[in-house]
Amino acid sequence: MKRKNKNEKKSNFKKIINIIEYIVISIVILVNVILVYKSVKNPNKTPDLFGKKAFVIVSGSMIPEIDIGDIVIIKNTNSVKIGDTIAFRKNSSIIVHRIVDEIEVDGKIMYQTKGDNNIVPDTELVDYDNIEGIYSYKIPFIGNILLFLYNNLVILIIVIVIILIIKYYFSNNE
Repeated sequence: MKRKNKNEKKSNFKKIINIIEYIVISIVILVNVILVYKSVKNPNKTPDLFGKKAFVIVSGSMIPEIDIGDIVIIKNTNSVKIGDTIAFRKNSSIIVHRIVDEIEVDGKIMYQTKGDNNIVPDTELVDYDNIEGIYSYKIPFIGNILLFLYNNLVILIIVIVIILIIKYYFSNNE
């Protein structure tokens, strides 16, 4: 009787784990579908989730406030002012710098930016249409993991390990 009860508990535990796995996978798929839809709908902006965007910092221009490898969370905004730290699009890159001046050019307000760790302001002015949002907060160091994963060899090794784990998992459940 006890042996059957233990097997039933293990079986119920496996069912609960499977349900949790399906829920997590479903959420990941849903988030990705939303982000892909938003990026197709507005290709000139980074897609957001609940009005927030995340970027990994790859330069030291905002040290000491923001370090290389930090993930910055940027929130959508309808207005910016001098002193705000913003994320803006420059060609295919996203730059996170502080607004140091507003300059009127041909009747349109443009923003001069500067990295806190830079000596001189950026040479190009930023149009409001290129602003992705305003700096909200950072998650220190986690971006270093993502920067490391950009290496194709590391990605290949991770994929192989995942495949081996899946094969092992399914071979033991048969």
